[in-house]
Amino acid sequence: MNRRGRLEAAVAGKPVDRVPVSAWGHFYVDELSADRFADRMLTFRQVYDWDIVKVHARASYHTEPFGYAFAPSDDPAKDHRMVKTPIAEPEDWLKLRPATLDHPAFLEQMKALELIRRGLPADVPLIMTVFTPLDVADKMLGRRAEILARHIREAPEAVAYGLSVIAATLEPFVRQLVAFGVDGVFTSTKWVNGAKLKPATYRSLTLPHDLCVLAPASGLPFNILHVCQNEVFLGGFADYPVTIMHWDDNGAHNPSLRMGRAMTRLAVSGGVGSPVLAAGSPEMVTEKAVNAIVENNGTGMMLAPGCSICTAATPTENLMALRQAPDKASELLGKALAA
Repeated sequence: MNRRGRLEAAVAGKPVDRVPVSAWGHFYVDELSADRFADRMLTFRQVYDWDIVKVHARASYHTEPFGYAFAPSDDPAKDHRMVKTPIAEPEDWLKLRPATLDHPAFLEQMKALELIRRGLPADVPLIMTVFTPLDVADKMLGRRAEILARHIREAPEAVAYGLSVIAATLEPFVRQLVAFGVDGVFTSTKWVNGAKLKPATYRSLTLPHDLCVLAPASGLPFNILHVCQNEVFLGGFADYPVTIMHWDDNGAHNPSLRMGRAMTRLAVSGGVGSPVLAAGSPEMVTEKAVNAIVENNGTGMMLAPGCSICTAATPTENLMALRQAPDKASELLGKALAA
């Protein structure tokens, strides 16, 4: 099978020659330049022969068009530092206005995508990261979740207005991505879990804005929804136009991939926690990955870290173990069938 066909079969729950596999994480220093970022993404895919490229773009590209500014990191293991945000008080959400696609942050991402696509084998799906509006709002506050939670409590209508402006900005960007030819959009939320919002509250606040952003991509084959952190709620996303659900199945009080697949009726992605990839041995990575694949009978899933990895702190040996695990699992499953 080629890479696209492998992922298509996994999404459809059909047999595969081996489970598709990929990994992603920030390259903080390189993501400041479209050319350097594209080169690094292409090299990262080629070294490990990942089945997809999930473009792990600079997270602040979502917020820079609204006046967010950062001090660039010169450390590959450390994120950039926020130096300016347009939001201080709840009423500031009412001051946001939609940005246009000619903003340098959007132009930079499109240039990087063009370079990446040009350098990829034709059968490698290209998937672009676009946050949900509430996650953009979170990032606009420098990931100070306690402030956003206070704003939601004190001024939910102001926050909802801010989300509508963010959605009105990102929706044309997603349309541009679809016209460009991406194979899917990777969207994520850190806000549907035991520590933040329950599904009903999340949907009440965010549903129209999430669906507005995703609507142009609804026909793409490989849209992925990542539900982040521990105690995640996977219910409540049945009407989202995604084909793959991704979460950290090794996180505290999180469902296994098999349970999540039964809950969502979607293909699933995960299998190995980022801490194991960063600090475990190759043998530990292999064990976790193979067990996840075997538990799912090698179908309906993509093997991946449960969340983004710290690329600068994750050993090459562990990433290679992740890449090789699907072949080892296929051998085990084949022997079990033969027996």
